Amino acid sequence: MTKSVAAPEIFQIPLAQLDPAVTPSGAKPGTPGFDQAVIMHYALRYAEKGWQAMVTVDSGFVRVLAIPQQGMDPKDYVQGLLRNGFLEDALPILQALDGMIEDAEIAYNLGICLSELGQTAESVEPLERCTRLAPEYTNAWVGLGVAYTRLGRATEAKRALQKAVEQQPRNPFAQRNLGALLSREAKHEEALPHFRQAVAQAPDDPAAAFGLGQCLHALGGEHRKEADPIYTGLIQRFPDNPVAEMARQALTQLAQDSFRDNADGEVRMDAVFYMMDALDRFAGMSKTDIGQVTMEVALLGRQGLRINDPDTRYTLRSTPGEFSALNLLCLMHVGARSFDPSADTGTGLDKEYEVARAMRGNKQ
Repeated sequence: MTKSVAAPEIFQIPLAQLDPAVTPSGAKPGTPGFDQAVIMHYALRYAEKGWQAMVTVDSGFVRVLAIPQQGMDPKDYVQGLLRNGFLEDALPILQALDGMIEDAEIAYNLGICLSELGQTAESVEPLERCTRLAPEYTNAWVGLGVAYTRLGRATEAKRALQKAVEQQPRNPFAQRNLGALLSREAKHEEALPHFRQAVAQAPDDPAAAFGLGQCLHALGGEHRKEADPIYTGLIQRFPDNPVAEMARQALTQLAQDSFRDNADGEVRMDAVFYMMDALDRFAGMSKTDIGQVTMEVALLGRQGLRINDPDTRYTLRSTPGEFSALNLLCLMHVGARSFDPSADTGTGLDKEYEVARAMRGNKQ
């Protein structure tokens, strides 16, 4: 039978909150008598239980690290809390350890814990200190780059992430975050190799794949053809991940952008005729029925409509016929405009709609 290993006790208490009975009457913090009394109090308390205790008094705190006989290593204990997601439990322990021990790993874990708990500004100091204690600690540079990015300190973020990539070119998190930072600055050509490396090293990371798709999409031209299967793959491989919905929206936007590019900015007459057909179809339908058609197309669009592929056909439950993706997009546009003439449908088909209405005699 395996014997259980007891957990250590690690904590810090502000000196102002100490029980007055712990210290000699009239003794003030920072004086030898005060500090010695506090240290002896906790050391003796744990010695009575057979524990070893390390006690420090500085910077307005008393910090205690107490380990039972055959107890768990303090760093292993806090790592277990972090691995299992008990960040709020781990934070005060890390703060106490960080105040007692100059250790790069403790400083790193404290910084990441603070960052994950939304305390980004507070995470910077321990992460910076970690990089001073251990300049080759690549993940600390990555964490620092992410923190700087969130704080809007782009120049420092880029420097930190570039340092991480120089140290570990095959680190997918460093590559992905540097690519994302460069993309935010519209430096898509510079970002592209970083996203490619991130995907190569972490093919199952949906964030890296989506970042690559977005970068290719932004570069336009032939690059968009490569973005299409990336978005489609994300929808298929990660259906329950929030990135799938983002990929669906991106896929529709990609099709719309390509659609407009193919027309060289001119009016697409095929879309105009689909609009006219939609206007005629809806002319004999109630608002309720129009709403059902519009909603069904919108829901179908969440899967990503390939509006530049006329051969793929779709059917709807709410209205008869077979439709191309562009046909469906026109139905949705006309349906939405029948409820709100100024609605922004996001289809990019406003020109075609106005031409269709004019050609039909403005009956809608």
